[in-house]
Amino acid sequence: MATKGGRQRQQQQQVIQYAGAAIGVLIAGRLFMRIFKAIVGGNSSEFKFVLGLEPSQIVKLAEEVIDKSQRVYDQVASVPLQKVSYSNVIAPLAKLEAEEFALMQSCKLPRLVSISKEARQASSDAEKMLDAHKLKSSMREDVYLVVKAFIDKKITLQPEAQRYVERLVKDCERKGLKMRSEMREEAERLNARIGELCNVFQNNVNEDDSILSFSVGELAGMHPDFLKSLNTGDDGKLKVTLKPFHYFPIMEHCKVRSTRSAIATARYQRCIKENTPILEKVLDLRHKLAHLLGYKNWAEYSLELRMAKKPEKVKEFQERMVQHLTPTALKELKLLQDLKEEEEGDSVVGLEDVLYYIQKAERRMLNLDINDLSQYFPVDTVTSGILRIYEHLYGLKFQEIRKKYVWAEDVREYAVLDAESRKSLGFVYLDLFTREGKYSHACVVPLQPGCDLGNRKSQVPVAALLMNLTKSVSNVPTLLKHSELVTYFHEFGHVMHHVCSRASFARFSGLQVESDFREAPSHMLENWCYERESLKLMSAHWKDPKAEITDSLCNLLKSKRRSFPALRALRNHLFIGSLDLILHTEERVDTELVIRKLYPEVVLGMPMLEGTNLAASTLHLMSGGCDASCYAYLWSEVFAADMFETKFKGNIMNNIVGMEFRNKVLVPGATKDAIQILTDFLGRDPSVDAYLRMNVLNQFDDL
Repeated sequence: MATKGGRQRQQQQQVIQYAGAAIGVLIAGRLFMRIFKAIVGGNSSEFKFVLGLEPSQIVKLAEEVIDKSQRVYDQVASVPLQKVSYSNVIAPLAKLEAEEFALMQSCKLPRLVSISKEARQASSDAEKMLDAHKLKSSMREDVYLVVKAFIDKKITLQPEAQRYVERLVKDCERKGLKMRSEMREEAERLNARIGELCNVFQNNVNEDDSILSFSVGELAGMHPDFLKSLNTGDDGKLKVTLKPFHYFPIMEHCKVRSTRSAIATARYQRCIKENTPILEKVLDLRHKLAHLLGYKNWAEYSLELRMAKKPEKVKEFQERMVQHLTPTALKELKLLQDLKEEEEGDSVVGLEDVLYYIQKAERRMLNLDINDLSQYFPVDTVTSGILRIYEHLYGLKFQEIRKKYVWAEDVREYAVLDAESRKSLGFVYLDLFTREGKYSHACVVPLQPGCDLGNRKSQVPVAALLMNLTKSVSNVPTLLKHSELVTYFHEFGHVMHHVCSRASFARFSGLQVESDFREAPSHMLENWCYERESLKLMSAHWKDPKAEITDSLCNLLKSKRRSFPALRALRNHLFIGSLDLILHTEERVDTELVIRKLYPEVVLGMPMLEGTNLAASTLHLMSGGCDASCYAYLWSEVFAADMFETKFKGNIMNNIVGMEFRNKVLVPGATKDAIQILTDFLGRDPSVDAYLRMNVLNQFDDL
């Protein structure tokens, strides 16, 4: 029998061996100590994501990940075709996917969040290395032949394992591995070039630091607190960035049309010179690659593994929604035209006017002051309320892990437990405040997939929620606009999808569902931001925590949600979805010309701003997995409305239904097709009717 000291030494050796397997070659000095602490600290071998890497360590870790990956691929490829088995071919590949994901994300996350420009650059460099390696690995014919030999044996597997093996083969064939060697080489070259250009495009947008200067008079209508938050230039004017936290408040509240026009034009001109040729080159390369792989266009290739399956189905969906929404949108536009004529003596509503006059109409119709409303949403109260709601609905428990520093001083970390079993389900980072160099949009970044590792070991999911709230510099706490509350609650829904999923394979973890279903759960959860019972849990006046948001304000917010839904859908979803489909089905397009023609066709004759090209800064057109998928936002809203009306309407805090949602929609992750997940939850095929009932019947027929 082993002694206690012997057992401890054995356990320590196992942990060190595990770290070596995850990272490849042990990394000396401070980096290894960070990795060792991350792995053994608090959760044994469940946590592989590495924090606090220095710029040189980011690149070093990327190199080690690549080295480890190559060795695994070489080992699998060396298996004789007649000796292939699940244990020597499929299991090593599945384990590699699980283990390397968190380490790759350790290298990639700093590009989005680091306060160090050097770290962001090193992260970008590492991402290029890793993406190039992943592409090269996915094009290995020797690995494909071994996997194909295994599937040809027709061994009976569990459904998820069978799905994984079939997806491995499908992915290889979609990369061109069934083609002749010279065609495969061309496909690899095209894929590599597309990846390189997409990275440059995204970096240009992320690093854009454009600033406009305005006098106080040119910002008439803006709240005094907003004006105080702006920096002042040497000329005495106030500096305004094009980031969302400056752009949208000005577009909604500034009374000076020339100011709104200037900032809208500047935002839609971002990166126009450098990114327009990149975008059009990528579109051309994608079409060439699609043809090489045997598809009519890139949209047909991209949609093959999504719910929609075919470009024709997307086009049919979008045309149907335009037909449904246009009559109501015309009535909404008439309201804005009347308001503009009343204020300016001009009834022609331009792109730069829409948000301003929507806000003005809502204030008049609802008597709702958005700035007063924010007094009820201090950030800590909102965060606490969001956690309580998700705890109650999904049977969870959040425990904050107190750390002085994560990657920025305001980042907070939580362990997520199952409330009944107290079993660890995952970890969440909340990075809520804007800072220089940070990714400028709200999003959730999966950092580690939840999955099995074999030998009765598993790893828990880890995710980071990024937002860009403006941190208060006064004694007043940071107060959220209601729209920011909605975004926060929506993004936390993605966190829950990632953390609650229980897939055996990393490839099917959480948010790796079809991209045209990914937004549906979070869209459905936005309803909690308009219902009295849940709003009261997320709100309290910052001066008096006992002062709840009033029932009348809750009712007004619910009414506000119904204001201008058709016009918003045309502008925000159907235009960009139609543009995306055109760009990925037609060849050799002039993107600026397409936009100038398409925008008035979709948005009721409204012209696009002269000299702009919003496609040059639209990340969804370039981001992997989002190309030819911009229709998915509205597509998901339709499913979300159906789920909410069928299961939750009038019943939003029912944790029995919440647990059904967790188990039937979130837990499966991507282990099932999305349409099966939907029908399992609804008990029938999904329908568009609930969306139309919720959004097309506009309540505001007159002022």
